[in-house]
Amino acid sequence: MNRTIKGIKQNGEEVWFSPQELRASELNAWQGWTCSVGQKNIAIDENGNMQGGDCGIGGNLGNIYGEFRIPDKDEWHVCPLKHCSCFFDIGVHKFSKDENTKFYSFEDPNLPLKFEWFLSSKCNYECWYCPKDYHSKLPHKNSTDNVMKGLDNLFNKLRGKTFTMGFWGGEPTLFPGYIEICKKINNYNSRVFTTTNGSRSVAFYTKLINYSCISLSVHQQFFNEKRMINNIKAILEEKRKIKTKNWLMIKLMVAPGSLSYWKIFLKKLETEVPKLTEEAKVTLNSLVGLSDNLSEWTDNIMEGYTSKELEILTKYGRLTEK
Repeated sequence: MNRTIKGIKQNGEEVWFSPQELRASELNAWQGWTCSVGQKNIAIDENGNMQGGDCGIGGNLGNIYGEFRIPDKDEWHVCPLKHCSCFFDIGVHKFSKDENTKFYSFEDPNLPLKFEWFLSSKCNYECWYCPKDYHSKLPHKNSTDNVMKGLDNLFNKLRGKTFTMGFWGGEPTLFPGYIEICKKINNYNSRVFTTTNGSRSVAFYTKLINYSCISLSVHQQFFNEKRMINNIKAILEEKRKIKTKNWLMIKLMVAPGSLSYWKIFLKKLETEVPKLTEEAKVTLNSLVGLSDNLSEWTDNIMEGYTSKELEILTKYGRLTEK
C-alpha cells in the first residue's frame, strides 16, 4: 500500500498512512488542530473563485480571472470541522498542541502546490451520493477561451513556479477543448490530474493519458462494465507505448453493502487486464455523507457501513503497491 501521509505520535514514532486509511479509521478527526490549509492546496470553483482548501477554511483568495493571491507559509488556521473528509485537503500539514492526542502531527511531506478546479457541473451521471449542485444537465457556465485566460493569469502570478492542477466536476472531460487545456498546463511544465467517470471513448482516454494523470471513479449505478474494462486496457497500453509518468488510478466507489459486488468486478478486471496490479493504482473508496437537503457533503463518513466493511476499507483501501 502506498502510504504518503506521515503521522507522528507523542513519543516521536512515525506511522505512515494512505488518505483512505485515515478516513475509514476516522483518524482524520482534527477539529481544533492548527492546519496549513491554503498554503499548498487552493480550490477553484465553476466561476473562477478561489479559496484555501476544498473545505474553504483557508478563506477567500480572489478569482483566477482577476485578482487573487497565493497564501504564504505563515498562514495557519484552526480547523472547526469534526473530520477532514476531502482527499485534496487531507495531506496538508496540521498539528495539535494537545498532549492527550495519540498523534500530534500529520503531513504529506512531498505535497506540491496543488490547485483543484471544479471545471463544470455538467455530468452524464446522477449518482445518489453526489450533492445535487455538483452534477447537472445544464450547459457549461464557462468557455474554453476564458479558462485559457485564467491559466495565463495563474502562470503570470506564479512566475515559473510549477504546480499540479486537478480538474473535476461534474464530468470535466465533457468540457470543450479539455485536452487542449491539459496541453497548455503541460507546456508550462506542470502536471494535470483528471477525475473522470470513465464514460468517454477509448480514443479520448488514450489521448488524454499523454497529457494528464487519470483517476477513474467507477460508480456501480451507471458505469458500463465492458466500456470501463476496455478503457483501462487501452490507457495502460498507451502508457507502456509512450513511457509516460502520468499514472492511472481506479477508484471503486464503495457504498454501504456493496463490497461483494466490487469483489466480483475486481476479479474480472484482474483477469481481463494484463499487469493491472503492477501498472495501475486500484482503491476501494468509502463515501462521505450528504447534508439533509442533499446540497453538500458532510464532514463524516456515510452512515450504514458495518464494522467489517470499515475494517476492510481501512486495511485494503489501496489494493496495489503503485
